[in-house]
Amino acid sequence: MKTAARLGVLIAFAVALSGQIPPKDVDGWGKIKWGMTLAEARSAYTVEKTETNDYWTLLTLEPIKIDDIQMSVSVGAKHGTEKISKVKLWLYFGLADSAKFSGPQDFDTLKTLLIAKYGAPANDETKREDGDRVKTILWTFPSTSIVLMLKQSETSPNLGAIYLDYAASDKKALDLV
Repeated sequence: MKTAARLGVLIAFAVALSGQIPPKDVDGWGKIKWGMTLAEARSAYTVEKTETNDYWTLLTLEPIKIDDIQMSVSVGAKHGTEKISKVKLWLYFGLADSAKFSGPQDFDTLKTLLIAKYGAPANDETKREDGDRVKTILWTFPSTSIVLMLKQSETSPNLGAIYLDYAASDKKALDLV
């Protein structure tokens, strides 16, 4: 019943916003703007940890809520620059410590909210990958690409993950050329 009520509210919200004009460009996510430094991100958000790998320095931020969906967040800067060029939000569902997440329904909620905010996606595809069903939705803007992805086990549909990635696509704005 909760899911049906939530879906009804989201549909009403989407209809109310349908007259709203989607943005011509997106320059980041939340308080994060493309090209800002990791130090500036530390000032804007509470950072839980810092990690580095072969390509990126990543700041894991305090989890955030979108609607009633709690998601983990990280921001990344490629090695050799302190400038942020990606933001990743995610949640895993069906695992013992994340059983409170409703999983695939959260993907539908996020999709509805993103369409209301950014307009129709540029691409929407579903494929099979390593025994998982992978649904990917893409929005493109001059400075940003946004990808919403659902990875769902074919054998256990209540087991999987949702990823929402914002990535800078304007290399001149990031001084990467």
